[in-house]
Amino acid sequence: MTMKMKMKMKMTMKMAMTNIINNLSHYGDLLAIPFFALLTLYFYNIENKSLVENILFYFSLTGFILDTYFWLIFIKFLKVK
Repeated sequence: MTMKMKMKMKMTMKMAMTNIINNLSHYGDLLAIPFFALLTLYFYNIENKSLVENILFYFSLTGFILDTYFWLIFIKFLKVK
């Protein structure tokens, strides 16, 4: 293997690692979506919710919607590249 090939391989690996690190938060969003859904269902099914439970329900619902939206934007951005 020539020195030029080794350098190219190192650069490719470095770019791949940089790509993974830059997109790590998006993969975290993907993991958070089902948990926001479960949390929303949990608070939805509580009868006679207190004020705090209502606030938590709306926060979890908003988190689920926004997280899903941002994940879809990320997927669309990946397809454009």
